[in-house]
Amino acid sequence: MKSRNSIVNFLLVVAFLSMIFQTGCSTTGQKPTLSPIAAEMGRSESTEAHRLPAHSSVKPGTGLSEISDPNQLPDFRDEYGKIMLLYAIDNSKLYFNKVQSYPSTFQSMGFTPAKQKESLEFFRDGYLQCKNSQELNEFITKNFRIFQAVSKGSSGDVHFGGYGTPMNDARVTETWTYVLSNGSFGVPLSKMRSIATGSGLFPPGGLAFAVLEKGSGQGRKSFFVLNQDTRGTINSADRADIFFGVGDDAIEKAGSINTKGKLYYLLKR
Repeated sequence: MKSRNSIVNFLLVVAFLSMIFQTGCSTTGQKPTLSPIAAEMGRSESTEAHRLPAHSSVKPGTGLSEISDPNQLPDFRDEYGKIMLLYAIDNSKLYFNKVQSYPSTFQSMGFTPAKQKESLEFFRDGYLQCKNSQELNEFITKNFRIFQAVSKGSSGDVHFGGYGTPMNDARVTETWTYVLSNGSFGVPLSKMRSIATGSGLFPPGGLAFAVLEKGSGQGRKSFFVLNQDTRGTINSADRADIFFGVGDDAIEKAGSINTKGKLYYLLKR
């Protein structure tokens, strides 16, 4: 009897140990189950790690991106004479007075003919009243929205070239007191104050500010310009040509400009 009980006890011990070993093996072979919160956190981390870069802020159909960070604004230091700038501003005002149709892409951004004419008049008055570059910077920063010329995939650099008009060009008007060359928008161009850009990339007649790493045989230059012409050789937002005037001398000087820089457009708030 005693021997029989020993056998039974032995079998019970073996069965118990077998259950323990089987349970242990099955546990180590299973993957832990995440709680709904933990599982969601895992998906969020994976999504974050593979998130695509944000889309460019460049307005579709244009080469403009509005600057929201004041630290990204340039130093608005004008290094050319006032008279030619005022003349160029007045010519753009004439353009906005007579223009009958204007690209809708720019109007949707606020660049309507009426708003740009208002911007030019307001800028003209403030420009004349400011006593130095510090006052001018404060005036512009407070009262104007600033848009940078940006080509897709670029860092905002613009390649600047120069151009002039031959005396025998059909667009040249010569009188006994002056020689004028008309731009694509039907207004006279101003030496060092008019620029040509690609068609449809920037607001026609718009007020802009150019910063060149190297001027005509000189160092860094910055000055206000008006977008008053287009050129068929320009087809991207990272290119602009500065008008140097009429005649062989102007054309020769224009050839000395081949540098990069930045281009900004101004619009009254």
